[in-house]
Amino acid sequence: MKKIVSLFLAMTMALSLAACGSKTGEQAAAGSGTQKEDTLVKEISSPVEIQFWHSISNPVHAEILENLIKEFNDTVGQEKGITVVPTFNGSSSELYSNVIAAIKAGNAPDVTLALRPYVADYLQTDYVVDLAPYISDPDVGISDYNDIFEGLRNANSNYEKEGTYSLPIHSYSEVLYYNVDFFEKNNLTVPTTWDEMVDTCSKIREITGAPAFGWDNLAGSFMTLVKQFGGRYTDQNGNIYFANEDADVALKVLNLWKDNVDRGIWRTAGEDMFFSGPFANEQIPMYIGDSVEASYIPSKNPDLNWATAPIPQVSSDTAANLCAGHVIVALNTTGDAEKAYASYEFMKFMTSYEANLAVVTGGTGYLPIRQSVVDSQEYQNYVADGHDFLTAGVSQSSCYFYEPAFTNGVTTSSAVNSAVKTMMQEVADNGVEPETALNNLKQTVGLN
Repeated sequence: MKKIVSLFLAMTMALSLAACGSKTGEQAAAGSGTQKEDTLVKEISSPVEIQFWHSISNPVHAEILENLIKEFNDTVGQEKGITVVPTFNGSSSELYSNVIAAIKAGNAPDVTLALRPYVADYLQTDYVVDLAPYISDPDVGISDYNDIFEGLRNANSNYEKEGTYSLPIHSYSEVLYYNVDFFEKNNLTVPTTWDEMVDTCSKIREITGAPAFGWDNLAGSFMTLVKQFGGRYTDQNGNIYFANEDADVALKVLNLWKDNVDRGIWRTAGEDMFFSGPFANEQIPMYIGDSVEASYIPSKNPDLNWATAPIPQVSSDTAANLCAGHVIVALNTTGDAEKAYASYEFMKFMTSYEANLAVVTGGTGYLPIRQSVVDSQEYQNYVADGHDFLTAGVSQSSCYFYEPAFTNGVTTSSAVNSAVKTMMQEVADNGVEPETALNNLKQTVGLN
C-alpha cells in the first residue's frame, strides 16, 4: 500500500507542498477502483452527493459547465439518486494544491478536473478510481468509447499504474497561425514540412529583415520535433529517452532551433510570453500556438486577415501533434463503492457526445474529443459560421499525443518539462551549444 508521503517529491517540485498519511487495506482496495467486473457496484442504494472541484473561470465556459451539471442532476442524477455539487477552486495549479491538501485531510473531492501530470501525482496514493471496469461493463459502460480520438483514449491509461484513471474533457492542439494577406501579397505557400518552413522563413527574412516564425511552447516544440524526427521523449515510467538512447535526435532538434535562430529567421516569444500579440500586431507573420489562442487574436486586431493550418511534419510515418487540455478524475478516499460508481456516471455524462458538443460550440475555443462531434451537422454549422480556424486542429486528430505523465523516486514529468524549457532557452536565447545544454539538463533531472 502506498502512502501519501510518496507525493512529497512531486509536490515539492511543483508547488512545494508536502503531505503524509495512509489508509487501511480495506479502504485502499475500494478506493483504487480495482473491483472485478462481476462484483462491480452499478447502482445507488440511497441518494449520494458528489463534490466536483474545477478551475473553469472563463464566464462563457463556466456557464456551459453550470448548465451541464444542472442537466445531469435533472436527468441521470435524478434517475440514479446522484447530485453533483460543483466548486470553483482557483487556477489549475491552485486546484492541484487544494486537492493535495484535501487528500491529506481525508476529505478530497469525489471528482476533479486536472492536468495529466497532476494525475500522475495523485496516483502515488491508492485513492484514484480505476475507470476501466466501468468503461467496459456491458450494463453501465461507455459503448461509444472508441468514438473518442485514439490519442486521447490512450492517454487515459498512459500512467505508471496499470488501469484507466482519467477521461478527456477539454482538448486543444497546436496549429500554425499565418497572416493570409502577407502570404498572398508575397506569393508565399503555407509550409507543410520543416524543409519548406525553413525555406519560407528565409524568403520572409529577405522581405521584412526580421524573424518569420516562432513557437509559443518551447518545451512542446522540443517533444513534438523529437517524435517527428523518429525519437522518443519520455514514457509513463519516467524513462528519459531523449537524454540517453535517443540523444542524437535531441541534438538534431536543438541544432535545428539554434541554426535558425542564429540565421535570424526564427525567434522565441521572449518577454511577450505568447506570439498572439506580436502576430496580431503584424510583427511576425507566422507562429505555432495552441488552438484556443484563436479566440484572442480578433480582440487584439479585428482587421487582421489570418488563418490556421496543420503544423509542419517531417513525414507521414512520424506525424505528431501535441495535444493538451483538462482531464476529469475520480478520487475515493473513503472506500465507498457507491460513490465511486456515482462519480463514474457523472464523468461519463461530462465526456458524452452531447456534453462535448455543448462545450465546443459554445465559444470556448476547445476542440472536439469525439469523431461523432466533428461529423455532426451542429458542429459543421458552427465551424462554417466564422469558426473555420478550428478545422486545422481537428484535422490533426490522427497524430495527437499527450506529454507522458509520471512521478517516480528521482523526478517528475513536470520537472523534466521545466528542464527542457530551460534547455531550449539556453540554446535559442543564450547561444549555449546544444551538447552543453543537454548535459546541463541531465544534471538537473538527476541523470549525471
